[in-house]
Amino acid sequence: MKNYKMLIPILLVVLFVGSIYMLNDLKATELKKYSQALEAARDYREKDIWVDAEDYYMQALNQNPSLELYVEIGEFYWETKQVKKATNWGGTITKTYPEGVAGYEFLMEIYDQREDYVACFDLFDTFTKRGLSSEKINEIVKKIEYTFYFNGEYHGAGVYSGGLCPIEIDYKWGFVNQTGEKVIHATYAYVGPFTQGLAPVTDAEGNCYFIDTAGNKKHVVQNVDHIEKLGLIENGMFSLYDGQKWQFYNTDNQLVFGGFDDVSAIGNGIAAVKSNGSWQLVDRTGADLTGKSYVAVVMDEKLVVFRNERLFVFDGAKYQMITSSGEIVGSGTYEDARIFNDATYAAVKIDGKWGFINKNGEVIITPQFDDARSFSNGLAAVQVDGLWGFINAQGEMVIEPQFEDARDFNSNGCVFVLTDSEWKLLRLYRTNH
Repeated sequence: MKNYKMLIPILLVVLFVGSIYMLNDLKATELKKYSQALEAARDYREKDIWVDAEDYYMQALNQNPSLELYVEIGEFYWETKQVKKATNWGGTITKTYPEGVAGYEFLMEIYDQREDYVACFDLFDTFTKRGLSSEKINEIVKKIEYTFYFNGEYHGAGVYSGGLCPIEIDYKWGFVNQTGEKVIHATYAYVGPFTQGLAPVTDAEGNCYFIDTAGNKKHVVQNVDHIEKLGLIENGMFSLYDGQKWQFYNTDNQLVFGGFDDVSAIGNGIAAVKSNGSWQLVDRTGADLTGKSYVAVVMDEKLVVFRNERLFVFDGAKYQMITSSGEIVGSGTYEDARIFNDATYAAVKIDGKWGFINKNGEVIITPQFDDARSFSNGLAAVQVDGLWGFINAQGEMVIEPQFEDARDFNSNGCVFVLTDSEWKLLRLYRTNH
């Protein structure tokens, strides 16, 4: 009995060693099967025998699944022009290995070659949200960064303001939203830009009033016998033309100041007003800001003259950039200019060509274009040989000149361009997918 008890540990050791041997033998057998299946799959693939290649690939995958093998199978599907299968397989890879960069790289290349840019940017969003990085994916995204598509066709278009943009259909005006969807029907004879949720309009009967972003009549000016046109609202003030002179009113329908031949909008607290052929700059009370007169003051489509703490004025011979107090900024003079759209660069004309300056008057992009608009949301429209395209802040042409005219990009990567004699909403895939 004592000897029997001594044999038990020995038997356990023997069994343990035997199980390890059997396990290693099993693993070696499975590895051999995997290697044989993978070798057969590659051999059939090289011989263009696709069915057998796929069958052996699946055998190998069942034996020893890995990210690398999944990608190899995907590449096999793509190489053999099984596009749908390759695309679906790529989705399987990213779900099976959500942290595996190679799967995303494989799927991104498929989307890129298929020119499925919506899928490219959707995948890139998922990729970046997971905190992953890839030089290959970054290169693809950079290459397609400015790809675009169109929404809608209109006879006329303005610039975005307050999230909406005026559009013209059959000589009537309405508004579209950021996606180009009509949100206010084109029924007006005139529309101004939305600011603080309100836009001035003139209806088909000649009545002038303000509407909200849903197209509802919101504010009607009282105690004024005749109104031919209204200007945009800023902080409770707006301009109106009574058929003889321009006046400035507040939203309590009180006259603040007026009696001008022409005016700009009150933008960022400053307006330009014209009397007896000369322009002055005034504040919200009508007080003269500079004590000087100008032949012209540059304004944009919204009739705003002051933005990024700068204005451009014309003395009859040249344009100069000034502050709100009339101080000249920089030593540069210009043949023409566009006011700033934002805090980046303004377009100016020097020696017959358009370039760009910053708010200090320093030339940032050398004058080289036939025409230009100031930068807006990182891009600027420029004209070359009669056609318009877009450059980035480094002066690189990112959308080649191909349009008959162009407006300014909004924060959603949308801009109206004129092509084939129709205004179309250009939408960048990277911000509209």
